[in-house]
Amino acid sequence: MTAVAAVTPSSLRPNITRVRDSSGFVGTVLYVGPVASAKSQTEIYAGIAWDDVTRGKHDGSVISKLTNQIVRHFKCGPTQGSFLRLPKVDVGVALTPQLMRSRYVRPDAELIAPDNLLPHVARTSSGRDKPIEFWGEVKLRNRQQLEVVEEISLRMLGISKPPPDLTSLEEIAEFHHLRGIDLAGNLLSDWEDVLNIVRLFPNLQNISLASNRINDLGSVDLGMSFLNVKSLNLNSCNISSFQTVASIGEAMPHLEELCVAHCSLADIESFGTEGLFENLVLLDLSDCQLTSWQRQIMKLQNLLQLESLIVNDNVIDCIDVVTEGERHVAFPNLTSLQLAGTNISTWTALDQLNSIPSLRSLRLRNTPLTNTLGVGEVRSTAIARLPSLEYFNASPISNRERVEAERRYVSTVSRELLLISSGAILAAEKGTNRGVSAGDDDNAKQIQLFAKHPQFQPLLEKHKDTMLSLAIAGNDSSNQGNIGEEIINVTIRSMAAASCDMEPLRKRLPRSLKVGRIKTMCAKYFRVDIDMQMLHFRAEGDPFPSELDDAEHSLFYYGVNDGAEILVNEVDVEALEREKARQLEDHNRRIKEQEQHVTVLQSMQNSDQRINALAAEMSQNRV
Repeated sequence: MTAVAAVTPSSLRPNITRVRDSSGFVGTVLYVGPVASAKSQTEIYAGIAWDDVTRGKHDGSVISKLTNQIVRHFKCGPTQGSFLRLPKVDVGVALTPQLMRSRYVRPDAELIAPDNLLPHVARTSSGRDKPIEFWGEVKLRNRQQLEVVEEISLRMLGISKPPPDLTSLEEIAEFHHLRGIDLAGNLLSDWEDVLNIVRLFPNLQNISLASNRINDLGSVDLGMSFLNVKSLNLNSCNISSFQTVASIGEAMPHLEELCVAHCSLADIESFGTEGLFENLVLLDLSDCQLTSWQRQIMKLQNLLQLESLIVNDNVIDCIDVVTEGERHVAFPNLTSLQLAGTNISTWTALDQLNSIPSLRSLRLRNTPLTNTLGVGEVRSTAIARLPSLEYFNASPISNRERVEAERRYVSTVSRELLLISSGAILAAEKGTNRGVSAGDDDNAKQIQLFAKHPQFQPLLEKHKDTMLSLAIAGNDSSNQGNIGEEIINVTIRSMAAASCDMEPLRKRLPRSLKVGRIKTMCAKYFRVDIDMQMLHFRAEGDPFPSELDDAEHSLFYYGVNDGAEILVNEVDVEALEREKARQLEDHNRRIKEQEQHVTVLQSMQNSDQRINALAAEMSQNRV
């Protein structure tokens, strides 16, 4: 760790100054002064609340040596606090040219692969060691010199302030060409320090300050320092008001990407965005304590250039797109929306996304809605209900997949209608609104069903030639198979070492076939033991395979469509054992932490009881 100057009490600002220890743990100074439990009542300590809530030993309170009573110096979690003597406090280092150069290898440094061979080998399937070649090391090194690169990463180096002297400032002048700087995970805690660093690099366009506890702007004036900035990352920066975001919008007129995830921006409903962020393309508001689409997210509807909006991990439960007049379109250029980890629990809560005609991509995972359904059912229903989507959960939607999803959706809703009235689908096909109802109750149920499935009638019209026969045959259940019985073409390919050169299996399988049956088939053909198999499937055109991790679920549950590819891998026993050992170690660590937590709580309870007993005794003595 880089040596740092001695720390004085005046240099530590409670609730602002950030510190680190020799193990890399980072925390915030909450108290500066004497400690009631210390041997010396005049020695000054720094009270630290660590970011890792298990790093400390107490909650900021101690037992006084003089009174034997609890004295609270600051407040934090039960095992989050520590008191450090000032000589042990590390407040970080300054951003200097020497620190910047330390991230890159000098051109004249010793080569790692002098003969184009790395000092490592790879073990082949036959058990032989194969040398690993590394070509172009000198060329790569020349391209990675500070005088050449346009972006530099200075992550987690303990940087807390700008260069301290004029000499360093003059040396940094040679890096004025830099267009991007990544300062994530450092000890910056003051916007003034951030401004002084940004001013050193006049051509900066991309800045990351993520995981620096720099708080809100307050009275700090950003001035003209950020005029050229196009991308700013302020994730986990302890920002607690949208006023800071609005001030950033005023100071950065050319900003195109802004990330403020894990901040508290619930007061956004008290602010407007008129005249701000006119060039903003991407906005990340993940985990920002947002609760209402209508009151909070709709404040952003006039960002004309916004294409990507990320609101993951907020407790939003409904999309409510209310516009000002028929001609006004909210989010006119929004093409990508992420809603993972929200409180969406019904499909109707998403229907108003169709009011955003430009929307092409949606991410929807880990919600009450998706957690109760199979992956395939979620994907198929989302595709059918949101006709403008081209990507769902980062996976492209092919034309064939859309047709299958829409027809399946029409079939499902048709069956619901047939349960209400056998003539409902035929009446809808003839253009009537409700059909011939057997009674007021049936009529009301049909109205509710149409309201619940607003895309049903347009999709029925779209696929009427194909679906008419299905609707007519609806009453003859013997002639109409279950949706899961649709036959699909799949290619089963082995990726296991012993059978990867075998010809793949090409099969026509019912979508209701369970994963366990496929494993049996693979065991016979590829000779890979069932217990050692790991199956994944990959849709046509999708580079990211999804795991088929439950033998009791069907292909339909996972969304395996016609033309998909199933990959057969063999479990790495050694890797499995290592993972089990890691999980056991992690389990034991959590148990130990819980035991420590319980011990601390019991100690606090005993102290409280002791204090109460002393107070009662003193009260009796006074009486």
